[in-house]
Amino acid sequence: MKEIWWLGANNPEAVNDLERSNALADAARDYQWPKVLELLETPMMSVNASRVGGKSGFAPLHQAAHGGATVEVVQALIDAGAFRTLKTTDGDRPVDIARKQGYTHLLEILEPQILLEVAAEKLWQVEEGVQAVIRGRAGVQPLLEKAAVRLPPLEVLTEIPGHALWFPVPGMYGGFHLQLGKVADEPICIVDSWIRVVGGSEERRLVSTGGIQKLFIPLS
Repeated sequence: MKEIWWLGANNPEAVNDLERSNALADAARDYQWPKVLELLETPMMSVNASRVGGKSGFAPLHQAAHGGATVEVVQALIDAGAFRTLKTTDGDRPVDIARKQGYTHLLEILEPQILLEVAAEKLWQVEEGVQAVIRGRAGVQPLLEKAAVRLPPLEVLTEIPGHALWFPVPGMYGGFHLQLGKVADEPICIVDSWIRVVGGSEERRLVSTGGIQKLFIPLS
């Protein structure tokens, strides 16, 4: 299974390939879908990334919904890993945007396909705990602030096969692996983190609605 990445940096100074990132955002804004799909084939281009330094939070799938792209284009973006549950800064999913724009031909394909059903209130509680773990990791908070990072929303994990993603932190030389699941019908998230250049830096936390627990990581 292809590893899913969340690239949330919103400070241009924290993005390695700002030129290509801007090119992707420009092409999606201008509804140039052949160019968008071409750019997405290059390494480290995320179909779920919004414009670096932007405020709307529009990723390519939101732009496709806004512009009334063809079903074939939308399917290509979804096949590339676009999240149908991903929300803009205003809280709109792609399907919400298509509905507002009157593009009824996109409503069915943009309706999120949820693979892991989790009550919204409980998921939000777990997300708050996950964010606390991320921010509490030694030395990470200043890096998050410097890169103006948008933390990964756990809702997107409900539609990913395997319910997991990798969240690299600019300047950390490492990051976080998030794995969402359920135990006795209650949501949990395993948060693994490490700094690649620091031996023994691995940490594991289990986050649930009941709080945060430190877990033992066996030696490999």
